[in-house]
Amino acid sequence: MATPPPHLRRRPPPEALAWVERALGAGTRVTSVRRLRGGTSAAVHLLGVSGAPRGLEAVVLRRFVRTEWLAEEPDVAEREARVLGALRRSGLPVPECLAADVTGSECDVPAVLMTRVPGRIELQPRDLSDYLRQLASFLPALHALGTVEGLPVYRPWFRSRPFEVPAWSRRPDLWLRANELASAPPPDVTPTLIHRDYHPANTLWRYGRLSGVTDWVNACNGPPGNDVAHCRVNLSALFGIAAAEEFREAYESVAGVSQHPYWDLLDALDTSPPASGQWNDAGRIDLTNDVLRPRVEAYLEGLVHRLN
Repeated sequence: MATPPPHLRRRPPPEALAWVERALGAGTRVTSVRRLRGGTSAAVHLLGVSGAPRGLEAVVLRRFVRTEWLAEEPDVAEREARVLGALRRSGLPVPECLAADVTGSECDVPAVLMTRVPGRIELQPRDLSDYLRQLASFLPALHALGTVEGLPVYRPWFRSRPFEVPAWSRRPDLWLRANELASAPPPDVTPTLIHRDYHPANTLWRYGRLSGVTDWVNACNGPPGNDVAHCRVNLSALFGIAAAEEFREAYESVAGVSQHPYWDLLDALDTSPPASGQWNDAGRIDLTNDVLRPRVEAYLEGLVHRLN
């Protein structure tokens, strides 16, 4: 089982907790600290508090501790705060931004402080079909909000570097053909706000219901099909291709649109494949790279077949 790196597991330093207390207001005290599992992009901790306004008893502190990411995208905290601000009156089950240190000048690193959304990550649902329907139903409501000013425009991650076939693959011809197909002009779409990293480990569940969607740092303005695609490639890794197809059908039913396989292909190349560490940390210790890689490669093969 993969273990999260120390910088994600380490307790926030005293200066970070002091910033939280100042940000929440005079009389606030942090009474407990617990790391939240499942994240790979930032250190996320649930903080118990006392004396805070609005009767808050717990808040979530997200600290951007990955120095290599900050070097490339120093505005990550500002972006997440902007997105959460835009979503505040949407009625969607998302955290509320309470404060942000966008430069890390007060906290130890750039950070976002937000409300706690009730629920927990659920990666082994009792009713998979209902789970997939609820995941699908969130997206049309999000995409109906339109674009958000000041956010970046969607770009496939894999295009920021020369294309390489994954070293572990025994099907280099498949990946090369997928890259050729992905080089075709994209379908015409109307851009909207997209989560950009929508998958089960970024959702929370309570009493069998979807109670929250978290981790908005990658949100941008882009094709709605990307959110569907990113969830699909992760579902194929978690539950198999049949689950990814059932999710697509549920989305198409509720959204009233068809998912173009071009977006699925682009995101499969972006993800290739989901790392086992995140799933292990969230409780799926059965998912190793030896399990994930063939599943995602089989999923990619199906997409190539549809687009050929």
